[in-house]
Amino acid sequence: MKKIRTSISLLAICLLLLLAACGGNNTANTSNSEKNESASKSEGDSSDYPKKPVTLMLSFSAGGSTDLFTRQFAEIAEEHLGQKIIIKNETGGGGLTMYSTLMKAKPDGYTMAMGMGTTLYAINPHLKLMDFSGDDFTLVAPILGYQYVIGASKDAPFQTFEELIEYSKTNKVTVASSAITNSLFAELINKAEDFKLNWEIVNFKGAGESTAALLGGHVDISLDPPITMLGPWESGDLNLLATLNEEESAALPGVPTLKELGYENLVLNAVAGIGGPAGLPEDVVAKWEEVIQKTAEDPRLKEFADKNSFTILKMSQKEVMDYLAGMTDEFGSVVDRVTKQ
Repeated sequence: MKKIRTSISLLAICLLLLLAACGGNNTANTSNSEKNESASKSEGDSSDYPKKPVTLMLSFSAGGSTDLFTRQFAEIAEEHLGQKIIIKNETGGGGLTMYSTLMKAKPDGYTMAMGMGTTLYAINPHLKLMDFSGDDFTLVAPILGYQYVIGASKDAPFQTFEELIEYSKTNKVTVASSAITNSLFAELINKAEDFKLNWEIVNFKGAGESTAALLGGHVDISLDPPITMLGPWESGDLNLLATLNEEESAALPGVPTLKELGYENLVLNAVAGIGGPAGLPEDVVAKWEEVIQKTAEDPRLKEFADKNSFTILKMSQKEVMDYLAGMTDEFGSVVDRVTKQ
């Protein structure tokens, strides 16, 4: 009888140990499940964005006008974003690969881009250079307005815009261009002269390369934003013949606008904004709207823009899209001439 009671006691103890072990496993499993759920939620939660550095892509080479502006912008914007902004120049395919990379990026706000504007929304609808459209991206806000100038070597056989026009009617003139937008602007000027100008576009990856080609005598004129031409112009190594702006720039005293020279309808500018892939979370968009606004109001950026003939845009999304719709129509009249070159 004693042996039976002993056996029953041992059996009870074993059962208790087994139940305790099972309970411990359940507790551990529950704890692990809660941790995994919490980690998953944290990974997908953008409410405390950004938690790490953000990559800001652009489709132009280092040292060009957009690159220089973007780096100045990023230096100030980091203070409002609270994280480092890493600039990534992706120039393959004439810059079009940047849009491909951006479209495929995870829409979490850690891969953004500067430059979303004229090329994407006003030029691509004509050329179909990309296998995607503006609907595949999120334009947060416009920020940069480009001003353009026409520069020539100090030794060129023309030293005014009027002389350039007359010379171009009987002589071939090579035109340095660092973007398809610039090439289209050149053709719009040619259109105003009934396409009588013998202009040949020579493409470069950035405004820095265009200016170097102009200074080296490899091209006759350059149509680009002025930032890379300001130094050589101030030192007398090249001549600025005209600006394509609405009004004369304070940074370019004495350089006439095309409008002043009699081309009433030739006010040509391009715009660029910051955005990301389609599907950016609302709080990420809101954060970037705040960052862009505060950076645009910073006197350091305004000073940089004024000095280098950039325009800090204060346009709503609707206003910029209406402007780009108008440019789409303008480009449609000359786009075929650019694609044939």
